[in-house]
Amino acid sequence: MNRIDVLRKKQKKSYGAIGKEAGLTPTYIYMLAKGKRTNPSLEAMQKISSALGENVEKVFQINPHIENGQAN
Repeated sequence: MNRIDVLRKKQKKSYGAIGKEAGLTPTYIYMLAKGKRTNPSLEAMQKISSALGENVEKVFQINPHIENGQAN
């Protein structure tokens, strides 16, 4: 899961604008935002987060299966 769309809409940015800043295609950003693509590389997450002006942890749920330091 990620918060790309929430942050994108809040900042009134298009997928194209984020893609241009991140050096990634708008289609890739869209597919991640809609959950149609999963498991982006750390580099891609960093680029997208930077384009949104946020840290990676705020944009992406890094490990959804671990809560409070314990695996489910």
